[in-house]
Amino acid sequence: MCAGPIAEWELLERISGQLGRRQLAKWILDEAFSKSSGADAESLALKMAQRYLSGEPIQYIFGHWSFRSLELGCDARALIPRPETEQLVDLVEAELAINNWMKRVLEIGTGTGAIALALASEVHGLHIVATELSPAALELARENMALHKSKLLSELVMMQSDLFEAVGGLGAFDMIVSNPPYLPSSTQLEPRVTDYEPHEALFGGEDGLSVIRRLIKESPSWLTRRGAELLLEIDETHGDRVRELAGQHGFSRAVIHRDLAGRARFAQLVY
Repeated sequence: MCAGPIAEWELLERISGQLGRRQLAKWILDEAFSKSSGADAESLALKMAQRYLSGEPIQYIFGHWSFRSLELGCDARALIPRPETEQLVDLVEAELAINNWMKRVLEIGTGTGAIALALASEVHGLHIVATELSPAALELARENMALHKSKLLSELVMMQSDLFEAVGGLGAFDMIVSNPPYLPSSTQLEPRVTDYEPHEALFGGEDGLSVIRRLIKESPSWLTRRGAELLLEIDETHGDRVRELAGQHGFSRAVIHRDLAGRARFAQLVY
């Protein structure tokens, strides 16, 4: 079977032929051999390839995915972490570096825990609270926190909450960050997304702003002082509306940042 490099090469060619993508085939083969060996690895690789051909996301097939320096457990309980969200973490960390008084951070809708865990493992001395509405997603986030506990440089607490509902006794925050559901409900996505990823983490109502409206309206009551910030990942069509909402709810400044592809994807709202 896969006793030597020639057999392994033959298996790579077979899976490449099935998928039409050699690099993807190599990822699958590497993953299978990391979990098993010999004939078991061959069988596992072929099963993984079939799952991908059936439409399942590769991240869920592997059961893990990388986000910045972390390898996170990843399954259908939560949205797959995207590369763009790594840029949101960059923006947050840049603001924390400039405003060294910012120590208390609240993340709304943590999903896999990607943003909160990245901040907690990269920045010293923060107190981070990460909330999640979905019990299943929160369970996954806590599994990831346990997995990376030794890497954390900041205090991190995870809790179930519908936005600010359960954080009442925790005081105010210097920064609130969120990658909320922001796609309009009419958005057409590939089946690999809509058939597997949780819709409540993707779609934000008819215009995509149902959760964002609540965040912008309610956040000022949870910010410590003038100059505290709300940072959001948004749909590229939402910039003007987010600016308008920020002005209506007491924010002094709203800056829309672009991702590496030039799309307006992040909102920095300064109270």
